[in-house]
Order: sequence, then structure tokens, then C-alpha cells
Amino acid sequence: MAHTHHHEIEQNNQTPYLIGIGLNLAFIIGEMIFAKLAGSTALFADALHSVSDVASLILSWLAVLVFGLKATRRRTYGFHNTTILASAINAILLLIAVGIIWFEAIDKLINGKAHVDGDIVIWVALVGILVNFLAAHFFAKSGQQEHDLNARGAYIHLLADAGVSVGVVISGVLIALTGWNWIDPLVSALIGIVIVVSSWDVFKQSLNLLLNGVPAGIDEAGIADYLANHAAVKSVHDLHIWGISTTEAALTAHLAVTPTFNDADLDDITETLKHEFGIAHTTIQAETHLEVNCNTI
Repeated sequence: MAHTHHHEIEQNNQTPYLIGIGLNLAFIIGEMIFAKLAGSTALFADALHSVSDVASLILSWLAVLVFGLKATRRRTYGFHNTTILASAINAILLLIAVGIIWFEAIDKLINGKAHVDGDIVIWVALVGILVNFLAAHFFAKSGQQEHDLNARGAYIHLLADAGVSVGVVISGVLIALTGWNWIDPLVSALIGIVIVVSSWDVFKQSLNLLLNGVPAGIDEAGIADYLANHAAVKSVHDLHIWGISTTEAALTAHLAVTPTFNDADLDDITETLKHEFGIAHTTIQAETHLEVNCNTI
């Protein structure tokens, strides 16, 4: 049996996470204070969404740190799957936040009589737009969101927050012009919908990775076809593909090979799986005694 690992870990840039955490923490404190002063459920919902984002950023940042931890005898892949756990927790936090937001919105729509200060809502939400676009800018500049589920989740959260703040500004303007206080809890309920829609894909991918599913972006059918049609391979069985982190996939497979199968063929397969199919860790068992009709995937 040949066992090869093709593992390259780039030093992740932690700056986008730290900037996002710092900016959002400062803004949340201010937004919570002004939400109380303005009597605004929409500002409260926006702040609560930002709390979940800070938790998301912190968890994602911690997940980045574990890539620097060495593997152990009991954890032979190291702690890389912590990134999957962090991504799942992020999604769960968002869903909990949505539940709280909707509860507050419904309660205020039914019982709320308090006056909402539209001017305060407008100015605080404008600051929120600036803060979230600035934090998202650093992620876009680093490019991490293009290949890391955690970074993409954090990036999406920041952009969604900026969009939510735009909605809060509009609600503040309408309240200031019309005095219709019911607009405020209505907007907060809509914020909950925005959160669910913007984070649903990350939630599904996280759940898939937790269940050892094939990571998004990995062409399992193409891999199976490539292996089965390789010149030195007669058939493929026990093919398994799963994610060991939010950025790395692993593969194991049993190959019934020709008598001339050699190290050059093995190198060709592992290099192709790495560079063309995105498989970071490959384990191949070459079997010369199997018949050609052993082709179960």
C-alpha cells in the first residue's frame, strides 16, 4: 500500500479577522447604547447580528490559528477539522440570533407603543455601513474568502451586515418623516430573513463537512472517472472523499492495477488529484490480484 500526503499550509493572514473583530466590538457597544436611547428594535437586531458576527470572526480566527499546531499520535491530521466545527458553530449562532430578533419584532409589533427616534437610527446605521464595508474590504484584499469556508462565512456576514444597515437607515428616514414606529420592528424581522438567506449556504456546507460529505467544489464523479480510465488502472473500489478542514480534502481509494503499475504511475495519480481536483491528502492502495470486473466505487 502506498500512502502519500500532499499538504501545503500557507501562513494565513490574521489581519482581516483582527480588524473585523476590533471594529465590530467597538461598534456593537455603541449600537446597543443608541438602540436603547432610540427605542429601536431594528438597531437592536442589527447589533445582535453584529454580536453573532464577532463570535463568527473570533471562532474563524481561532480556527486559523490551529493550522500552526502540529499533528499528534492521537490526532494524526492535527487540529484542522476545528475549522469545520467553527463554521458550523457560526451558522448555529446566526440561527439563534434570528430567533431572538423575530421574537423581539413580534412582541413590539403586538405590544410596542414606545417612540422610535428616527434620527438616531439613521446616524448609527450609517456608521454601521462604514464599519462593515471597511472590515469586508480587508477580507477582499486578502483573498481568503475565495478558498476558505470560514473566511467566506465571515466575509458574507460583514457584507450582509452592511446591507442590513442600509435597510435600517431607510427605516430611520421613514420613521423620521412619517412617525410610523411599526416600521422599526418590521425592518428587524426582515433583517432576520436577510441573515438566514445570506448564511444558509455556509450552514449547508458546514453540515455536509461534519457528516464527512464530499466538500463543495470537489468533482467526485470526475475523480472516479479519471481513476477508472487511467492507463495503469483496471478498476476502482472503496473510493472515499471527505473534508479534513474547510480548505482541504482527503481521498482514499483501492485501485486494481496492471502488473506494470509503478511509482511513476502513483506519482502521476496523486499529482493529478492534487492539482486538477484539489485533493490535498491522497491514500492509494494498489492491488494487483483483483480481476478487471472489480469496479465498485
